[in-house]
Amino acid sequence: MKILFAMFFLMSFVIFAQDGGLQHSASNTQGKGFDEVPTSLKSRVGSFFETLKSEDINKAYEELLQNSPIMNQKEDLNNLVVQTRRAIGLYGKIYNNEPVYADLVSNSYIRLNYLGIHSNYPVRWIFTFYRSPKHDWIITNIKFDDLSEYYFRDN
Repeated sequence: MKILFAMFFLMSFVIFAQDGGLQHSASNTQGKGFDEVPTSLKSRVGSFFETLKSEDINKAYEELLQNSPIMNQKEDLNNLVVQTRRAIGLYGKIYNNEPVYADLVSNSYIRLNYLGIHSNYPVRWIFTFYRSPKHDWIITNIKFDDLSEYYFRDN
């Protein structure tokens, strides 16, 4: 009887532990802080990833970097395109993206963090936006790397 009780206790613990984990994952589909991000920025990044899926890297950056000073820095722009091609070669085709979290420093300065779902390995994508008085929202920085494990926060 004690063995039966112990097995019942362990089984229910395992079941509840799994349910709790699944509920937590399902509740984080939007990404922390993304509800405060202007829809236009989320749409812009979404369009960028959609164009990357079609493997038109130049077009993806041209659309994303509209009015950005990065567009005038041809060497930096070329480097972004080359590095993105290299990343796709290493980590595989991009299939999807997931918002992870947004950092809102102010109403005019926002950083969006995404997880790129590539066929071989996840990629961390970070976009920094600035609301320019002259051009509205522009990208001031784009980063991507394979350090996606840094999205896990040690408690």
